[in-house]
Parts: sequence; structure tokens; C-alpha cells
Amino acid sequence: MNFTSMACFIVALLLVVDANVADQESKRSFSDLGCMGVYDKAKFTRLGRVCEECYQLFRESDVHTTCRSNCFKNEYFTQCVDALLLRKDQEKLDFMVEQLYGRRK
Repeated sequence: MNFTSMACFIVALLLVVDANVADQESKRSFSDLGCMGVYDKAKFTRLGRVCEECYQLFRESDVHTTCRSNCFKNEYFTQCVDALLLRKDQEKLDFMVEQLYGRRK
């Protein structure tokens, strides 16, 4: 194996490891927020983006944390949806929240 092939192999291996670590951190964040439903990366990312955009709008440090609390099932998240003019998506977002939130026994 020449140097170029070896370098490409190492870079590819590092990219795979990095993607796996990022996915594990996302799953850990999922449970840390109190989510007990089925982990769905796309839905979790979409709801997280609402909170991130809300933080970008208001620039208050607690916005991002409070918006995500209780697995997005809180009044703050709903207010962020309103502030971001996403009311037309409210039903779909609520459905995503319910799926991630899961049932508590």
C-alpha cells in the first residue's frame, strides 16, 4: 500500500469514527432531555433546530436549554414555534414531540 492509499484509508476511518461519536452524543442528549420514545435522528434534529433558531432570534442563554427541556414538551417550545412563525407546522411538530417524548409509566 503506498502512502497516498494509506492516507486515504486513515482519513476515511477517522470520518467513520467521528460520525459514530456524533451519533452516540445525539442519542445521549435524547435521553438526557427525558425523551422516552423511539429515537429518530431526523425528528430530534428538526425539533432541536427550532430551539437553535429561537436562540439565534433572542440571544438569551437559557432559551436553547429551556426550549429543549422535557423532550420539547413545554410551553417555551410552543412559544418558540410562534416566534419563528412556524404555526402552520405546529401540528406536525407536536406529533414529532409526542413520538420522541414517548409514554411515561
